[in-house]
Amino acid sequence: MAGYQDLNDFERDFNDGESTSVSVRTLQRTIINMGSQSRRPTRVPLLTARHKALLLSWARQHYHWTVDDWKHVAWSDESRFQLYRTEARVRVWRRHH
Repeated sequence: MAGYQDLNDFERDFNDGESTSVSVRTLQRTIINMGSQSRRPTRVPLLTARHKALLLSWARQHYHWTVDDWKHVAWSDESRFQLYRTEARVRVWRRHH
């Protein structure tokens, strides 16, 4: 469902055709049957101006690296972050583990 804000957007786009029509509830049941579940997203910290400057500096220092250079990197931490806080109620769909 990449590129869609929510199931309502997906439903509108899907129902734009002439031959088929589905409801949001049908989409929800289908996604659940495919092994996903809806939950609230994890809260993540906002990036400060300092964080953004540090990230840009790091990117510029590593811009010239080749694929071979990156093969020697062990990624030990993956973090999520937000540029802007949203007040909208958001739910995300995740696969069961």
